Order: sequence, then C-alpha cells, then structure tokens
Amino acid sequence: MSIIYTPVHIIGSSSGGIVFNYDAARSGGVLRRIGVWAGEWQLRGIRVWFTHTANPQTFGTANVGSYKEFEFTDGERISRLSLWGNGAGTRSGGIRFFTTRQREFFHHMTSWPLKQEYAIEVASGLCVGLRGRAGADIDALGLTFLLPISHARLTNVRYPTLQLEAASIRPISIHEFYDENLSDNLPKEWTNTGSYTKTESASWSLTAGIEYHATVSVSAGIPAIAEVSGEFGWQVSVSGTYETTWEESETYGWSRGGVIPPRTWLSFIVTTRRGSLSVPYEGTMEIVLSTGARFSYALKGQYAGVAYTRVETRTQEGSLDAASHEGTTNILRSNVVGTKRSYGSIDSNIQVVSSRRRSSDHAAPHRLLLQHNGADGNTADINELHLDPN
Repeated sequence: MSIIYTPVHIIGSSSGGIVFNYDAARSGGVLRRIGVWAGEWQLRGIRVWFTHTANPQTFGTANVGSYKEFEFTDGERISRLSLWGNGAGTRSGGIRFFTTRQREFFHHMTSWPLKQEYAIEVASGLCVGLRGRAGADIDALGLTFLLPISHARLTNVRYPTLQLEAASIRPISIHEFYDENLSDNLPKEWTNTGSYTKTESASWSLTAGIEYHATVSVSAGIPAIAEVSGEFGWQVSVSGTYETTWEESETYGWSRGGVIPPRTWLSFIVTTRRGSLSVPYEGTMEIVLSTGARFSYALKGQYAGVAYTRVETRTQEGSLDAASHEGTTNILRSNVVGTKRSYGSIDSNIQVVSSRRRSSDHAAPHRLLLQHNGADGNTADINELHLDPN
C-alpha cells in the first residue's frame, strides 16, 4: 500500500489504555472541529468532527474537566503543532496548534506544568486522523497528517436522476422577421441578418474535505440535449476533461434574403432549445500526492449545467388572400403572446382591420391588424398582435 501520511508521533504513555486509530482519509475527510477536556495532571478526553460525516468521534472521558474547542473554516489548515506528555510518562498533557489563518488553539492540564514540548511535522497541514491510547483519560495522543497534495481528479461520474429531467428543456424563440408584398404584380426583395450567442456551462460541487485543498480536474461526460423520435431529453456526452466550473460560448450568425412574390406574406424564424439542470452526481475522487502516491474515495455532489440544441432557422410563405376577414372582437390579455406596439390595457372592443394566419397550420400564431376603439371615442392603431390559438 502506498504511503500517504507523514510518520505519526504519539506522545504519552506506551502502555496505558486501549489503542485507537481513527482514519478519515479513505473517506475524504479532514479535521473540521476539535474539543479537548483537561484535568489537573492529564488530558481527560478528546472529541473530533471530520468533514465526511456528521458523527463525532470521542476518546477518553467527555464532559469532565476544563473544556476548549476549535472549529476550522473552509480551506484552513494546521501550520504548526506541538504535543506534550504529562511529564511523568503516564498521560497526554497538552496540545497546541496554529493555523494558516493565523489562529491558535492551546489546551493543557490545569495543575501540573508542561515540560518537554514535541514539535510535530504537519506536511500538508491536513489532519486526517487521530491515533493513541485511551481509557478513562487520554494516555497518549498523535495526529495523522496527509502528505502534500499534487492534484486531484474526479472520475467515473454518474447522474442517477438525469432521465427524469426532460421537463427542464424548453423552446427558445430567438428572432422572428415578418414581411409581406401587397403588390398585385411586382415581386419584393427581403433581407434579414442577425446573431445570437449561446453560453453553455457545467459545474460539479465539491465537499469541504480533502479535495477542497487540491486543484481538481473532472474527467466526465456532460449532460447534453438530444432528440430521439421527435422527443427531447438528456444524454451524457462523450467524456472530456474540464475544470470543476466550465463555460463555453458560441455565436451563431445568419444572413437571409430573397424575393417575396406578389400578394404573399413571408415569415423567417430563428429558434433553439435550452435546458437547465441541477441534479445530484456520484463519482470517484482520486488524490495524487507530491510523492506520486495516490488513493481514492467515493464522492457525491451536485451538478449544475446549461445546454442548448443547435440554432435552427425556418422560412414560411403564404397567400395574403387565403385567410382574410373583417369584424369586431374582444381580446383577452392572456392570449397576447407578442406585440410590435402596445396600447395600454387591452380591455375594450378592438376593430379587426384584417386578419391573416402566417401558416396553413391552424395551430400557428394568428396575425391581426387592429384598431383600438377607446372609451373616449378616439381610435388608435395597433400595428400588429400575434395571438396564441391555444
């Protein structure tokens, strides 16, 4: 087995109590919080919390004697550590450390003076376990430190609930151009240009454990939108290498034009589909140390991403004389899906000057050329309304 720890120096008795050896590294945990109880001539008990679990570990006797506690912040590590015995070779007597955030923790027996100080090598500064001997007291104590980290890699990534997220994919109307040729015998030229930038992104959350202190790359496929038999859903792309937060932008440009025949309308539409995800992921975190040694542990987190389909354009034409009628109607505000010019509240009679559907498809939006008959007797033009037939 590869060596991943610095040598552990255990200070105190070599025979009293029962041996303990708690190791959080194989689960990705680092020391998050520590509490120490001290008696007159010994350390009575120690309770530690590690990042990979909410359950603390307790050694010796808790809740007896003088108590001090320390909690690390995200990214904070131990920069210096000293341990003491009780001077008689029978118990642990004190612990003191400084952190990379210029903070200090120091607790020791309350009556006997401290004697020999033992400076402990902390390597990476990541405490990933405790070793020693304990019974009613802490007979001996040592802290386990990880060797310096070179880098880390998230692999074997899976998205267990991905297939349940199809509802998160929605159509996006990017641009719509409309023109018509009212002439009875002359053609009319039309042109339309534009561009649209779509930005796709992906991120994999990390815990406050070992990987938080490393440069992490992700070797994984990214959820992408796919169309199968006319239905849109999610599927995982071919695996690539990414940072834990990734973003890529692509600009699509168009330039279209042509001739509109007499008595004909033309519609040019640019669309895409956009999906937004926030789903759990499962994977394996591989830690590579500066010595070349490596180890791994299971990791769960949250994936967030935005994906698009390709940008599509569609051109439609139709006769201006195919579906035209005149009359008066009342328009419900909720049916209006787009306007070129609004005129206050649409809550009174509106005169239909002309009505044309842009497509022979009866589900297509209806185009109305309207006049608004206000309560004051004045008439105002509303250039165009698109009505949702649903």
